[in-house]
Amino acid sequence: MPHRLEHILSLNDFERAARRHLPRPLFGYVTSVAEDGITSQSSREAFDKYAFLPRALVNVSGVSTETELFGRRYAYPFGIAPMGISALTAYRGDQVLAQAAADSGIPMIVSGTSLIPMEELSGAKGSDWFQAYLPGTPEEIDALLARVEQTGFNNLVVTVDYAVPPNPENHRRAGFSSPLRPSLRLAWGWYGRDGYSGLF
Repeated sequence: MPHRLEHILSLNDFERAARRHLPRPLFGYVTSVAEDGITSQSSREAFDKYAFLPRALVNVSGVSTETELFGRRYAYPFGIAPMGISALTAYRGDQVLAQAAADSGIPMIVSGTSLIPMEELSGAKGSDWFQAYLPGTPEEIDALLARVEQTGFNNLVVTVDYAVPPNPENHRRAGFSSPLRPSLRLAWGWYGRDGYSGLF
């Protein structure tokens, strides 16, 4: 295990480590929720209603975490959701995620707003899932779907988004903008705290 992961014992530990590692604007982008976070909180509360039911004196020698989805078996019943412009948080971040997912046997959905061309993210060491924001005309939609199919993605996730954009107040509080604007605050976030770049 890499030395930097020795103290990561739970999913919450990843968030604490990311807060120390990423500049504030990028951490704010990754962890941002819409408005006051009511929908995010409700989603978490809904998942918290599920729990494992322990059964004693049962043979568990054949228990497996594998699951099948659309005719393909995965090692675990979860995957990596799409996140736009992941490459801002790590060098070629989308490719890093796709490679890690392939190595771990889980699905990873490539974001339609990836900074890396989709052709570089598919294949044996990449992903076969792609998330699309459909363009405005039938011709543009056909062109996008043809490119996705030609690239080798087998699964298409169509994003059905909001009719009115949310208020990105949390992005503004964190100092995040897209495209990212260079500033002293951003530079300090990468180099000033511990002497290394948060991107690498």
